[in-house]
Amino acid sequence: MKLWDKIQDRLKESPRTRSILLYLGFVVISAVFWSFLTFNRDVKLDIEVPVKVSMPDNVHLLSRVPDTLTVTVNDRGYRFFSYLFNKTPSLTLRFDDYNDGVGNFKVDQSHLKKALAAVLNKHATIISVLPENINIRFTDLPGKKVPVKTDIIVEPREDYAQYGALIQSQDSVLVFSDAQTLNEINEVYTYHVEETDLTDTLRRKVSIAPIKGAVVEPRTIEITVPIEKMRYQTRHVKIVVRNAPPSVKMLLFPSDVEVSYRSPVSRIKDDAGITAVVDYNSLDTYSSNNKVKVLIGEIPAAYQDVKLTPDSVEYIIEKH
Repeated sequence: MKLWDKIQDRLKESPRTRSILLYLGFVVISAVFWSFLTFNRDVKLDIEVPVKVSMPDNVHLLSRVPDTLTVTVNDRGYRFFSYLFNKTPSLTLRFDDYNDGVGNFKVDQSHLKKALAAVLNKHATIISVLPENINIRFTDLPGKKVPVKTDIIVEPREDYAQYGALIQSQDSVLVFSDAQTLNEINEVYTYHVEETDLTDTLRRKVSIAPIKGAVVEPRTIEITVPIEKMRYQTRHVKIVVRNAPPSVKMLLFPSDVEVSYRSPVSRIKDDAGITAVVDYNSLDTYSSNNKVKVLIGEIPAAYQDVKLTPDSVEYIIEKH
């Protein structure tokens, strides 16, 4: 009672407070009347109903089933509380119920409404459904295994380089479609990927470009492009003479050359594996010039910008 007495005293002291409370009281009363009138008459409401298709493992739909159906229903206002506060029911369509036997999965408007009526409030009247029908091609043929071609451009930063080939998580995928379409598909491509100024290994999940009238499994693959920092190195390499007859000895001056190249940082301590070669068959025996070209022989794929200094040497031939 003390609290009520305080409120009454406060109302007597403050006309403004009394006006605010009176206003709020009218609002509450109006809301009660509005709710009573609204919840006792028919109301239209759009409901998003999730939909999925229950189908055998060997069947693949060749286009996408809509994720939801927009259903306009008519019902008493108070019943819509069940839609607002309860989980929206979902619709599952059985493949065998709507398979026409010739590669089509068809559900027309009347069948959609009938199926929805079974999962919605039994008192609700379904006015419309969007999309109005579901019509999807399907196939039960086994998938065709085809290679994956990557559409990728990789440009490392100036002092970096691609160290090794692009790696794919898988080199082929399965394509599902009708017999004619499968016969025309011999490879698939990824979406275009372009990366520049790279300073580290690129790892990326890329999607397979869609094919009209077909589905691809899996839809994505992972690619790896090894990128590593490069450093210049130099070393001296003994020149090897090739294709000289057994009775001939070829003396070179100098007998070695300096090799300069760019190497991945991880291979700086490795032996170079580079050879310098003089080919006896390249000699011009009719020329007075006693110089021969020095060629690069074997070179590891990881090395780049390989140069020889000098690029030619003098020679003398001794016959036994």
